[in-house]
This record gives sequence, C-alpha cells and structure tokens, in this order.
Amino acid sequence: MSILFSESPLVVNPRLAKLIGLNEAIILQQLHYWIQKSTNEHNGKFWVYNSYEKWQEQFEFCGLNTIKRTLANLKKMGLIKIQQ
Repeated sequence: MSILFSESPLVVNPRLAKLIGLNEAIILQQLHYWIQKSTNEHNGKFWVYNSYEKWQEQFEFCGLNTIKRTLANLKKMGLIKIQQ
C-alpha cells in the first residue's frame, strides 16, 4: 500500500493510551513533539500555540469537539497547561 508512511506518521505509546486514553495519548505525544522544537520560552518552560482549528489540521481524523474535549481532559489530568 502506498498510503503507509508516505507522510510523517503520528506516534502513540500503547501503554500511555491505556493509561490516559487513545486521543489523549496521540495529542499529548504531538504536543511533546512540538515543544521539543519550540523556541518559545517563558519562565524556563517551552510552549506552543495553536487554535483548535489549527490542531484539527494535524488531526484531520478528529472532529473539532473531540480536540476541544481531549485538550480539556489533558488539562484536567494536569498533563498540560492551557492559557488563552
């Protein structure tokens, strides 16, 4: 199949998915990827910015409400901080 890995793949850790949920694990891994590349720093912590719509461009298989709910879940779990 030519569709396999013709684009940059999303990576998910099965153990993490079992612990926090599949969507949460996928988005958290992608956040980690972008933070590693980020040059935005505040108080010694790196950060990234995207609107919900921009995140949806990276996760085309997720609806906008799923992205909002997943990010809210990650925040509620204390795994990410969201500032608006």
